[in-house]
Amino acid sequence: TRPFGLLRPADEIGMLARRYMHEYGATRDHLFNVALACRNRANQNPAAMMYERPLTRDMYMTSRWISEPLCLFDNCLETDGALACVIVSAERARDCRQKPVYVHSVAQGLPAQHHGMVNYWNDDPLTGPAWTAARHLWKQADFGPQDVDVAQIYDAFTPLIPLSLEGYGFCGRGEGGAFTEGGALEIGGRLPMNTGGGGLSEAYVHGFNLINEGVKQLRGVSTAQVPDAATCLVTAGEGVPTSAVLLRAP
Repeated sequence: TRPFGLLRPADEIGMLARRYMHEYGATRDHLFNVALACRNRANQNPAAMMYERPLTRDMYMTSRWISEPLCLFDNCLETDGALACVIVSAERARDCRQKPVYVHSVAQGLPAQHHGMVNYWNDDPLTGPAWTAARHLWKQADFGPQDVDVAQIYDAFTPLIPLSLEGYGFCGRGEGGAFTEGGALEIGGRLPMNTGGGGLSEAYVHGFNLINEGVKQLRGVSTAQVPDAATCLVTAGEGVPTSAVLLRAP
């Protein structure tokens, strides 16, 4: 890829995004919906890099290009940081001070002939690793996408969200862009997403903050709490060999 100018992840995802927009009519407004949902949640999170720094459509649409069709706000933050979580048996967790959150199902995978980010040699470049991981994830689960109360979806770039929404079964093929409309990703929407701000607006620590935010949601202590959240999907990066976990409250 390098001799042809795809030098950075933004270039590679930009190419994949252009293919998606061409085939399914997704627009920059759909990508803005993703960026806005993450920023709105970060505005509520005192620990977020973008706390109290609102994003408007005009700011988004007039920001500089990073790699068309990706502008500045389609790209995640660059962040130094460290995070951790503690995993113990369910029996041990019952004696801990914090309310436990259970790991319900886990999966990882990538499709045949996969090529990272651009997926050149896959028969269908827009059927990425999420589709493979999702099959294993739901097969082991006692509930389906329609039962997920809140999601923490890896957001290194905004186009990864509609691709992941389709891969994990929240909408049909080519419907990921339209899914973002009408505040669907906001608190009170169809699928509240990245409630700490995600990689786009809280911090980019390779998705680990998404795990911790999922736990906070199911404990009821998030800064942007989804009422009565009992199930949460957390995903790793779409476009590369990926993984996902379903969390559930006791």
